Amino acid sequence: MNAHRLHAASKRRREVYREKFILVTAAVLIAVLCSIFAVRGMRFVQAKDSSDAESAYRYYKSIELKAGDTLWDIAETYADACSLSVPEYVQELKAINGLRGDLIHEGQHLTIVYCDNAYR
Repeated sequence: MNAHRLHAASKRRREVYREKFILVTAAVLIAVLCSIFAVRGMRFVQAKDSSDAESAYRYYKSIELKAGDTLWDIAETYADACSLSVPEYVQELKAINGLRGDLIHEGQHLTIVYCDNAYR
C-alpha cells in the first residue's frame, strides 16, 4: 500500500511538472511572437508633421526600368512632390517593391508612388 501511494504521488508530481513546463513554454513563445510583431510594426509606423504630405494625394503606378535607371534617380524625380527626402523616397520604393538593396535591372517593373499636390 505504501509503494502504491509513493507511485501515485510520483506520477502526480510528473503531471504537475509537465503542465507547468507546457504553460511556461507557451508563455515564452507568446512573448517572443508579440515582441517580433511589435518590432516589425514599428518599422511601418512613421510620424509625419508635414501638412504638405497629408494634403497631397498619393498614387501608385508601375514603370518599366530603362538602362541606367537607379532608385536614387527615380527618387530625385518624385520625392519632392510627396514632401519626402530622396533617402526617404528610396526607402519607400524598397518597401513597396520588397527590395532589400539598391540593385535594380533594365526591363524590371517597379511600383512607384507619385503625389498630386494640385488639391492643396
